[in-house]
Amino acid sequence: MTKKQKEIIKDNLNAYIANFGYIVIEREECGKGFYIFTDEERKASGSWTQYCYNIDYLNGWLYGAVQAACNVIKPIKKVEV
Repeated sequence: MTKKQKEIIKDNLNAYIANFGYIVIEREECGKGFYIFTDEERKASGSWTQYCYNIDYLNGWLYGAVQAACNVIKPIKKVEV
């Protein structure tokens, strides 16, 4: 991961670690994507939790995970017809 990419995800990554404690991010060998491992067993077996196809998607995924952990996600409003 480049220095610029690390800077992009820094805040959301720190928040993710504060809420979940474990994450390993591996860059895809050919391409711009990243594999996310969320626990040691999944990492050891090579079974990634999430694939993010670019740094912006990764940043958004981290943000969304923290929002869900903190119950900040707003419920879906049903529209009456």
